[in-house]
Amino acid sequence: MKKITITSVFAVLLLATMALAAQQPAAAPARAAGISCIGLLNDLSLCLDFLQGDADEPNDRCCQGVKKIFAAADTTAAKQATCKCLKSAFNLVDADLYATQTLTGDCGVPLSYTISPDTDCSDIE
Repeated sequence: MKKITITSVFAVLLLATMALAAQQPAAAPARAAGISCIGLLNDLSLCLDFLQGDADEPNDRCCQGVKKIFAAADTTAAKQATCKCLKSAFNLVDADLYATQTLTGDCGVPLSYTISPDTDCSDIE
């Protein structure tokens, strides 16, 4: 089992921050919807071991972060912005597709869509 260190989490967050900063036009709707992609990535960093296939299930801290992410997505614009941030984040951390699609359910968060490379975030209401 691969051990996740603070350094590796920091490196992933730094890379994600740089990638999101390079996509300023794409980040504007997220900010307008009140969603911070950086904050979302911080909450999601607790799930890296599960998302990268190093754990069989998400831990309690991961699920707390997932619940926080989706509790903040309380409007259509916020849900779409969250979806876009998550798609970017999952691509950046090379997340396992199955783990990505089961994360919310494993954490007890009902979600009407799954995050995948093919998800059209603009369809989310």
